[in-house]
Amino acid sequence: MMKKKNPKLELESSRKVFFQLGLFIVGSATLMAFSYKTPVYLTEKKEVEQREIDIPIMLVEKEPLPIIEIPKVEKLETNTEPSTPIFSLTLLNLIDPSKNTVTDPQLVVTSSHIQNVTSGIFGVDLGAAPEAALVEYPDVDAQFQGSWLGYLKNTVKYPEESVFFKESGTAYMIFVVEIDGSVTDVRVRNQSLSSSLQEEAIRVIKASPKWKPGSKNGELVRSTKNVNINFILK
Repeated sequence: MMKKKNPKLELESSRKVFFQLGLFIVGSATLMAFSYKTPVYLTEKKEVEQREIDIPIMLVEKEPLPIIEIPKVEKLETNTEPSTPIFSLTLLNLIDPSKNTVTDPQLVVTSSHIQNVTSGIFGVDLGAAPEAALVEYPDVDAQFQGSWLGYLKNTVKYPEESVFFKESGTAYMIFVVEIDGSVTDVRVRNQSLSSSLQEEAIRVIKASPKWKPGSKNGELVRSTKNVNINFILK
């Protein structure tokens, strides 16, 4: 006859509990095995540290600027005494005018002339005064006083040479009207015109009466003037 088991040793009722506990332990171990990673930062840090290069730092001392000594300027003493004249006055008193035998007045030098030179009394030829500046574009152009066409009809004479060779054309003239109204520097701009017609055009301009000068900023000025003279054979 079989003996009955000790109810304290009966494990059949706790079988499910132990089975679930075993699954939990196995699952946890498996999860830990897959989630474990080897640390890499230590090796990378070592490689970075090995790549570092020590760069020496050199300190350069700046040289001080040289000191420049400025010499003192000594004031020169001014001589207030009058300078010695070019000719001695005692020498001028010893000159005997009667011993001069030169008759050319341009070569004779008298004591009075020398005294004028030594004393500073002499004339200086400064030459002609410089001409005023020429204004090409004045505010108001120079104008002929009167009838310009009437002046040309009464003054222009057709050259006989041009009549013989049947020469005609237009003379483009340029000249300067001075401040006093006179005409200077008369020229023909188109040199292709026949010489006889050019000479007649220049003569007509030079023979013209005084013009009314041009003005710039309200002042009379020297200015250029352009006119045309037509030579037409009938």
